[in-house]
Amino acid sequence: MNAISADVAAAAGAAGGKRALSRFATLRFRLILSVALVHAVLMGAFVWEAVRDQSAAIRAQLLNRGHELVSLMAVASTNPLLEENLGSLAEVTARVKHQPGVVYGEIVDVRGDVLASTDPARVGHRDRRSLDVNDTFPLKRGDHVLDLSRQIVVAGQRVGAVLLGLSTRGMDTALAGTRDRGLLFILAALAAGSAAAWALAMLVTRRLHALIAATRKIAAGNLDVRVNGGSRDEAGILADAFNHMVASLQRSSRAVQHEHDKRTEAERLACVGELAASIAHEIRNPLAAVINAARLLDEGALPLEDHAEAVTILNTESQRLQRILDDFLRFSRMREPRPVRGNVTALVREVSQLLAHDPALPERVRIENHAPESPCHASFDPDQLRQVLWNLMLNAVQAMPGGGRLDVATECIGDQVLVTVADTGDGVPAEIVDHITRPFFTRRKGGSGLGLAIVQRILMQHGGKLWIDSQPGQGTRMRFQLAAA
Repeated sequence: MNAISADVAAAAGAAGGKRALSRFATLRFRLILSVALVHAVLMGAFVWEAVRDQSAAIRAQLLNRGHELVSLMAVASTNPLLEENLGSLAEVTARVKHQPGVVYGEIVDVRGDVLASTDPARVGHRDRRSLDVNDTFPLKRGDHVLDLSRQIVVAGQRVGAVLLGLSTRGMDTALAGTRDRGLLFILAALAAGSAAAWALAMLVTRRLHALIAATRKIAAGNLDVRVNGGSRDEAGILADAFNHMVASLQRSSRAVQHEHDKRTEAERLACVGELAASIAHEIRNPLAAVINAARLLDEGALPLEDHAEAVTILNTESQRLQRILDDFLRFSRMREPRPVRGNVTALVREVSQLLAHDPALPERVRIENHAPESPCHASFDPDQLRQVLWNLMLNAVQAMPGGGRLDVATECIGDQVLVTVADTGDGVPAEIVDHITRPFFTRRKGGSGLGLAIVQRILMQHGGKLWIDSQPGQGTRMRFQLAAA
């Protein structure tokens, strides 16, 4: 790919890579998220600590109650156990049975035989559970009974034991309720924190959004925009600094515009003078020839052959003057383009075929058209672009008076359409390449010097530009691009 094609491709890639800012990348969203998360984490830690403390208190309360009950059972069972008074032992377990949350209560002797139980069916059975039960929290998974035991010792001798089981379902329900309330509290804290964060973010970023809107207006050319400062915080100070900057920019812009107007006027006058000098230079020779021929004809004593030659000179130079004036009027009165969507490839092929069938085309000039299979569409004025192609191809043919090859290529590169017209002529010296698009600049005898100037002007009106690459002895390559449509 040539240098111009690479530039066009790079521009197309850059244009395709532009993306809108995601709302999740805005300062407002990040501020809301940060404040809300910090609030939620802190409140969550506080609630978690409170739930854990409350859960520990509930477990400790249940454990203390169990220890109190099993101790009372042990005290109440000591004498009846020594006296082997089974009725008194049954009364003890009966009283225990009516206590809230009691799953079982048993009094066993040294051998482990059940002497009294809240379940009469177990009396007389041997209890296989250990007499050294000391269950603590947390319980095993699926276990909802807190098992407690207390040995009955008399004179240093163990005479029996008391076993007690308390249900933990009520405690589990209370703990689940505490956790649920804690979760709800965390969610409520998160919602409240988000609302507070949103209000804070709106307050903080409001002036930033105002600054962004003002910056966009400045980019659009409006330097009269100002931002309300109001407060003395950082945002207010930034707004005041922004207003001072815009005021300074406005003053500088007015000074630059004034200087630009002066330079534009000076350049306009210089251009008018240069154009007038160019026109005068172009018409001086044919006008002098017309004047001399008219003077000779006015003498009336010319021989017949000299009279005919003078008339021929008068006609030829008059037509040359007319052609120069027509080209100048066409250049100065060029209309605004009326672009439509069209196929550039088809138009290039059409102009190439017209030139190939032109009787004035030298026989030794060969035209080759290089175009892609698919059409290259762009927005352009068909008549003006046809004139551009005709002028470029005709200029290339005139650069090859002894014959050669004219290559015309069309390329679709990203969002651009590139057209190239290349010849194998003598080329253009490097020192005059930058001047050949100026009005009335020509090295060809009989040329007006307006062909490439018209091409450059039409392309500028289409938002394009003419690139010229020429090497003496190797030919010239002229290229331009149009925005694809």
